[in-house]
Amino acid sequence: MSYELIWQHFSATDFADLQARLRDAWQEILPGGEYYGQIRICDVCYDIQAEWLECGDGEDVFVTMSPFFPHDGGSEEEPYQEMVEGMPFDTADEASIVYAKEDFLALSYLRFCNDATLKIQQMLQRDVFAKALAQDTNFWERHDEKLRQKRGWLNE
Repeated sequence: MSYELIWQHFSATDFADLQARLRDAWQEILPGGEYYGQIRICDVCYDIQAEWLECGDGEDVFVTMSPFFPHDGGSEEEPYQEMVEGMPFDTADEASIVYAKEDFLALSYLRFCNDATLKIQQMLQRDVFAKALAQDTNFWERHDEKLRQKRGWLNE
């Protein structure tokens, strides 16, 4: 089965910003990584960030795409708690997609979108995503609304 990927939270501008950071200031990327956007599919999203990962003799910067989805109460793992309270969700580390910095810099936005779409479509076939893909509960719209409210509160 194929799913519609929504790219509005990772535009060509976001892509260009990430490439500029990787090209011009990758040494300054924060230790915990830096978020650049996400791709949404029903109640699943893939966060896109630049982060330091172990490789060979040390660490290097990679572009990672990690999936998040609403927490299944039956899950043995504790849910990750987003900064918006009441919106816990699981991760599926084995379903992450990783690009080496040099590989990512060689991509155009369109090529990246095509490559990521193919990889994500394959990952979404895994059983761990079944519940989050079975229905669209407007999870991310509720998340965005709570985040807007929180940011509005912080800006007052």
